[in-house]
Amino acid sequence: MSETSDSDPTPKVTRMAPGEAYEVDIDAHQGWAMAEHPPSAGPARKTDLLFLHGMSSGGWMWSPEWLQSFTRAGYRCWTLTLPGRQGGPSIASDPSVVDRALSIAFHQGDPERALDLLLKSTPGISLFDGPGISDYTDALAEALARIGRPTVAICHSLGGAVAQNLMRRGESPVGTILLCSAPPYGLWRASMEMAFTDPDLWQTLADFSLLGLRGTNQTILRHALFPSGISDTDYAEMAANLRDESFKAMAQASGLLPFAPFPGPRSDVLVIGGTKDRFVPWLDVMLTGIYYGTTPVMVEGGGHMLMSEPCWTEAADAIMKWLPSLTDARRAA
Repeated sequence: MSETSDSDPTPKVTRMAPGEAYEVDIDAHQGWAMAEHPPSAGPARKTDLLFLHGMSSGGWMWSPEWLQSFTRAGYRCWTLTLPGRQGGPSIASDPSVVDRALSIAFHQGDPERALDLLLKSTPGISLFDGPGISDYTDALAEALARIGRPTVAICHSLGGAVAQNLMRRGESPVGTILLCSAPPYGLWRASMEMAFTDPDLWQTLADFSLLGLRGTNQTILRHALFPSGISDTDYAEMAANLRDESFKAMAQASGLLPFAPFPGPRSDVLVIGGTKDRFVPWLDVMLTGIYYGTTPVMVEGGGHMLMSEPCWTEAADAIMKWLPSLTDARRAA
């Protein structure tokens, strides 16, 4: 469940079920894991940075180049991996579930346990067994408490919904950066737009939600995630690490349940989006900015995976420029 490379010594942590212990050289608790990336240069900073991933991914999604741009500027960074599905991968993503169930039933003589395994691995069953956004928010809150220092959370896509839910609880970090994030009213508007303007992509996402990567048109998904292109090697590595997401969390992020605080100006929120993002279109980025009374940063040519695209430096520079202004705003307050 972890991998290392010469260029990035940090273990690549995939999703873990709530309550699952994870024994590697990182902080792990109740199904979530957090890896530390110490500063390597630059001035001493009083604020840490916590990076929170989006749907189906983990702390591994933040490239070494992205993280090094902050650690070299003196920031201590943390990458958080949220809990995964209690039942693990679905049958669609991991057909070997059937063989394991048969072995449990006939070789171990435990048909009840075999049936439970098959039930939990049924596509879509996680709508009922979670985890949900509230569970993810608990993990984020405890991770911030573990850090024990003023921290800014940089949250991508579904992770943005988690961060906003923490803000709704009144437990927000000193700053929150919503990067290609689910808007405060949910993803329903973007989903409706996609259904009318790009039905093939809409169907691909529906297939991915229920059937995992194996049941998905990866050509469509790849082009939508990386409109500026990505090498075969980099895409294959990313795809190999993708995990089934909780259908409950995805449904909640669509706006079925409120997860955002009341609207109003917030100097502790930065909104960033890409002009070519087909999952969170520019209109939703703008509306998110209006909701929080701030002007969004739009990265020209950027898609949904801003941190892994050629224009990633523009997004990183926007964050770097905003961080000192956040400190000034806190002092003024």
